Amino acid sequence: MLVYAQGTQLIERRLKKLWGQLQGKKPHMPQFLAEVRLLGIRGIDDLRISFDYPVSVIAGGNASGKSTVLFAAACAYKVPDAGVRDFVPSTLFPDYSPKIGKRGDQKDEVLLEFEYSTPDGRQSMRWKRAKGWNRSFFGRRHAKQPERSLYLRTLSNLSNPSEIRSFLNMSRLTAAPEELPLTASQIQFAEQMLPFRYSEVVRLSSGKKDLLFVSQEGGAAYSELHMAAGERAILRLSGEIAQLKQALVLIDEVEAGLHPWVQQLLMLQLQQLALRNDLQIIVTSHSPVVLDSVPENGRIFLERDETGRVTVQPPYRDLVRNALYGRSGDALNLLCEDDAGEGILQGIFDVLLPRQGMSRESVLVGRDTGAEEFPAHARAFRKFGQIQSFVFVLDGDKRDEKVEERIRDAAERSVPVIFLPGRSAPEVWVWEQLCGRPETWSDHLHISSAELVELLKRQDAVYNSSSDTLANIAKAKLSALEQSVNLSSSEICRVVARIETNRGDSEIQPLVEQLENRMLEWRSQ
Repeated sequence: MLVYAQGTQLIERRLKKLWGQLQGKKPHMPQFLAEVRLLGIRGIDDLRISFDYPVSVIAGGNASGKSTVLFAAACAYKVPDAGVRDFVPSTLFPDYSPKIGKRGDQKDEVLLEFEYSTPDGRQSMRWKRAKGWNRSFFGRRHAKQPERSLYLRTLSNLSNPSEIRSFLNMSRLTAAPEELPLTASQIQFAEQMLPFRYSEVVRLSSGKKDLLFVSQEGGAAYSELHMAAGERAILRLSGEIAQLKQALVLIDEVEAGLHPWVQQLLMLQLQQLALRNDLQIIVTSHSPVVLDSVPENGRIFLERDETGRVTVQPPYRDLVRNALYGRSGDALNLLCEDDAGEGILQGIFDVLLPRQGMSRESVLVGRDTGAEEFPAHARAFRKFGQIQSFVFVLDGDKRDEKVEERIRDAAERSVPVIFLPGRSAPEVWVWEQLCGRPETWSDHLHISSAELVELLKRQDAVYNSSSDTLANIAKAKLSALEQSVNLSSSEICRVVARIETNRGDSEIQPLVEQLENRMLEWRSQ
């Protein structure tokens, strides 16, 4: 496990270095698909997807539209050497329209719109379906669909009966199939992720059929009919994209059949390939590992709400994202509003976790953009079966509002909703504790009691005449204090909460008791 963790940390460092390199290269890429817009297709009313990073991950639940967006992107370019029915909407979005019988797909008007960044500037194009599919260029005369190499692949297990039958038929050929050895770069791409060393990898080809055959160093030799799903997926991918240049690469369910460790390695290799060969890569995934392998501006999260409308969600923080991917069940999860609330909760758990003999990993604290989004999160957690491991923590100034009721309505069950101490923003409560007993905090803030008193008085004098809200004034005071004590506002909140938790008559005790009870309930389930 230690070796695995160290390897993961090394990959994460390499990924972060790549992120900066790829972001810097993006403006200089000769072709870049900047935006796709879908209207009226597969239940998607109006969805606009922007691509800001050369390697994008489209994530979301089942039926959220991930593959639809990917196939729409495959219609963006005229692909050299492709057939007239390849990479066009009529092929990628076919309809069932029988000549006999009543049943058939409803044909609504559909628009697929694209924005491109090209050496000649920004361009746009539209596919429109009425009775048939037609292209338009928004009034630009003599405009043409941009040309670009394109790769579209679904990495699924070798389980399709027709595919297996096609491979088996190759073994009955009377003439030997043509052998096409993979290049060194193609084999190297695969060996970066697989625990094998190959002496030879060839593609046996007959007409439109082909079959991979490998020889390992040490003697084992076998076709892809005997490969594990992960080995087959990696070898297929390496043979097909390792030598592409300036292409658009589209991969559906990129993690299929791959161990999380290999998923991370694959995303590293894909981004290195994108940097080296000017590739733009778009993948769909259900894997948090894949999502974490690109920066925030490369993460696109789709959500289909209960009315069927598909929207692009803002980049979720780790706690919310893990819940939507089913990774929250092994811990008690607390979702609060901001970093001050997170600091207070962490300070309480600094005391409660050792008291209950629980590890730090058993309780996770996350924060989001505000309480107004909590009902939507509760609805999503319920939908994905994660609501039972969550506690929603609201600021004290939400006691008289109806956020608590909306959270419970969205969860469709009784869920823990608790409040931070006080009846205002958490920063106001923390500042009141600091001013009430400054001698208590000086050692913990690494400053003398006299200096702390002077700092608190000075900030009160500066801001007491301000016309701003109490919450904003308290935030400004803490921000000024953090520069003097060399601790962030969140760390100051954590110190105060930790000390107050150990003080029996503190205003924080009702919150401490609620959290401790919830910890015990969660552990007993």
